[in-house]
Amino acid sequence: MMAAADMAFNNWDKLRKAQRDYPKANKVADSFVQKALKKSPKNPFLLAWKANLSLQLSRDAETAIRHVQQAWQQPGSNDIRLLSYLYGVVVEATRKHRRLRSISGAGDENFKVWQSTAKALAHKQDREDLWSALGKVALREECWDDFRLAVAQFTKESKEGTPPATVKKHAHRTQILALQLAAEQQQQGEGDTQKYRLWSDLARKLITLAYYAPQGDPLAFEDIRDLRFMAEIYARQNKCRELIDLWDRPPAPLQTLMATHQDDLWGMRTRLPRQNTDWTLVESQCLAYINLAISKSAQDPDSKSLWELCAWKLETWRDYMYAVEINHSKDDAQSVWSDMLKRAFGVQLQPDDRSLSLVYMGLRCRIKMPMLEDCKIYWRHHSNRIACFADVRPFITVLAWEQRLEFIDCVRMHAEENHASKVSRVSLHARIVCSDFVMPQDAQIIEQNTLKMIYCLQFSTVSDRSDRNWKQNAMEVTFRRAVMGPWSNEPDSSIGVIAIYVLLQLHRDAMFNLVAHPLGNTPNSRLLLQAAMLARHLVARDKENQDRTLALLAARLHLNLGLGKCAFQLYRLTKCKEMLLHTLSPYVLSRISLTHPFGAENFSAEEELERVIDTMHRMENKIEDTMIPDLRSITWDKTRGLVDLKQKFKSSLSKLICIAERRRVARLKGESVENLPALDSRSYEGTKDHTSDVFPNYEFYGPPSGKPLSFIMPNKLPTLDSMMNNYDNIEATSSFLYKETQELDYLVKSVNPSDVDYANTPAEERAEVLWNTINEIVKIMTWEEDRSDLLAIIVRDLPRELHAMRLAMEKLRMSGFTTSELEDEPAMFHENMLISCYTKFEILRALNKTIEHLREKVINQKSTHFMKAKLPKNWVTEVETEMKMCYEAIRDVARSYISLIEEKGAEAIKAQIRWGETGEILKKILSDHDVALYAREYVDSALQAWKGVLKVKLK
Repeated sequence: MMAAADMAFNNWDKLRKAQRDYPKANKVADSFVQKALKKSPKNPFLLAWKANLSLQLSRDAETAIRHVQQAWQQPGSNDIRLLSYLYGVVVEATRKHRRLRSISGAGDENFKVWQSTAKALAHKQDREDLWSALGKVALREECWDDFRLAVAQFTKESKEGTPPATVKKHAHRTQILALQLAAEQQQQGEGDTQKYRLWSDLARKLITLAYYAPQGDPLAFEDIRDLRFMAEIYARQNKCRELIDLWDRPPAPLQTLMATHQDDLWGMRTRLPRQNTDWTLVESQCLAYINLAISKSAQDPDSKSLWELCAWKLETWRDYMYAVEINHSKDDAQSVWSDMLKRAFGVQLQPDDRSLSLVYMGLRCRIKMPMLEDCKIYWRHHSNRIACFADVRPFITVLAWEQRLEFIDCVRMHAEENHASKVSRVSLHARIVCSDFVMPQDAQIIEQNTLKMIYCLQFSTVSDRSDRNWKQNAMEVTFRRAVMGPWSNEPDSSIGVIAIYVLLQLHRDAMFNLVAHPLGNTPNSRLLLQAAMLARHLVARDKENQDRTLALLAARLHLNLGLGKCAFQLYRLTKCKEMLLHTLSPYVLSRISLTHPFGAENFSAEEELERVIDTMHRMENKIEDTMIPDLRSITWDKTRGLVDLKQKFKSSLSKLICIAERRRVARLKGESVENLPALDSRSYEGTKDHTSDVFPNYEFYGPPSGKPLSFIMPNKLPTLDSMMNNYDNIEATSSFLYKETQELDYLVKSVNPSDVDYANTPAEERAEVLWNTINEIVKIMTWEEDRSDLLAIIVRDLPRELHAMRLAMEKLRMSGFTTSELEDEPAMFHENMLISCYTKFEILRALNKTIEHLREKVINQKSTHFMKAKLPKNWVTEVETEMKMCYEAIRDVARSYISLIEEKGAEAIKAQIRWGETGEILKKILSDHDVALYAREYVDSALQAWKGVLKVKLK
């Protein structure tokens, strides 16, 4: 049997076959390996597998490292693939043991194993393969010191004999890359200043040596790749001044190359200092580039240098203007901008050309010149361009209120002059009463820009309460114009989006009670319902599914209403590329555990979350394979960028959200998280938010820093701070209570909670009180801290808090009969109701687990725990009773809404879609048949959502 076991795992291929038979790191796989190890305790392949299982299952880093060390000592451990596998295990174990997200290497003992293996290899090719394998796995694990050592050893081997010039250059550039990566890790993570200086100086010295190398030298620069690589090395060391000094005096062999690529080099001269926030250097380089273009234009009237700089390098002008503002006093900056305006444009009036106009207006705006006429002229010339609204928006912010009204009149008149539809209801009806009304493409774009500008100026800037009625009426007029126009349902048309936005603005004003008209104090979501159905209908009319943004907007609005089934059907229409999943998925999947943990018909919450997580893991792996198939073919000039791209997926906030949501869904459903990605305190280090600002923004002050507009997503996207707070309050404690881990692993917060916006919903904020109580019980019980005063407060308050929770839920229960008109029925559809239920279920299930732990560790007969004497005799039973009553109260709320929706849902939807002037206008685009069809969809979707609430079990 011993021999048979040895034969079963005596090489890498057989180990991999066995791992394919047991693909998941679970107790079944662990049992299989344990049995095999009893028969063959010194098998290095089994020891490697056992090390990985120890790390994955029990998170026991010390045991995993011990198994790796045992494997190293066994015959047969010199298999390159096994060494790479062991490397990954020991690195992860070391990171976990030291509670670090990244380390520079696997340690001296590991490197000695690789060295001894290399010495045993007789052939140069085999040694190169060995060091290439170490380089590949070190790069994958981002252990840059080990990568540096592997490159050094590989270079040493490859230089033996007389290698070709291309091999020498490749080895040289790869060595520079390795030194730079290792230096950055020391600077950012390990903090060894001496190593950072040594390696960064050496990297710079080696690339400069190649810069000055004569023609014919294997290391000499040959093309723009070399110059870009040089720029990257200097910029990442914040040495842009030294770089530009070198480029200002190029060696003779490079002068032709640099002249050929001067535009590319000028781009780097301005972009890299900006990235390093060296604004003095930014100003000088931008000024030099601008002066060059101006001088060429002065020497040759037919030269297009200035136009090309404005058209293709607009960022250079913006950087220049901003740098002047940073570097100079207000008066000096005004003088500098004024001088530049005269030198670039003379005394001429605004040019007709779009690119020249934008720079001209930018400089005039900076020196406080009147901008109204400039805006009018620009609008007349360029309102038939899609970009016109975005071009003009920065300049209208400096206009006085009266000037904005005058500009709006100009916009309207220009639209009428170009045969676009008019603003007044009468002229609108007269012009577009025919359903086959068609306008040229220019007129459509002008109308889009016109509506954007009206929306921006009339609705985004009203703050005085006396203007509210005026705003209300103006919004209804604009809504009529958008809906009844001939382009509202065109694919990729912003007109339909503006109509939706107007309804959302009206809904928000009503919910915040900013206006008495139309809703007063009635808690009703009918305007949101109108917006969602309009979006749903516009998506349905887009037969080719071209407008993915509209589909995502429609999905988000249906989620706001708690209509998961409809939302997920719309979400599927977005069909975004895998590369974009981490930027878009939070709009739909954040808080899915608190709204639709059981998914919906033809949609699984778990599967969608896993798809996003797996996609990001797969993108990481693809990038790794692209970065370094081996050290012979590594793309030395692209690797740094690929490392940054990989980090986007590895440390993505979106992935963190999906993992946390997937684990919360499993717990609510009473399922094991054993095979799910784990979360610990290291998971939150270095996390970045790459969420895209996907929805169009027509607000007065422009995009709100990459976040969705509040009226689209009132429940904000989770932030890193909110996810860290969620980990400490919920995830860490739940992992312990559900016996997924044996240790309490909290984050060490370095921020003042009062200074942080946790982006929580009202229900989540209320739930924090009870989560804090559960956390304190768990800490006292586990760490046996004698905190009698705190425990006394918990004993007194916990039953009261549960009682208050139950009473609050009982008040939400809908009676079987309401006297409200159908159009006035309170919100039967809203995700806040679902969030309120599921947040409480999470608490009750966690509290039930807490009681199980208390009975096991504290109040059993043999316990000597100090808490036993502090807890009143029947306290646990009292808490359990109140907990069960609260659970039933939540279920009663769900049943009451199910009854109400079944009885009145469809008719209420129809009435509310036709409510008010906006409902009347919607008749133009939404027929009674359409409304009835969508109403049935919504009722079915709402019932599925509420029936999901009834699926949650207390235990």
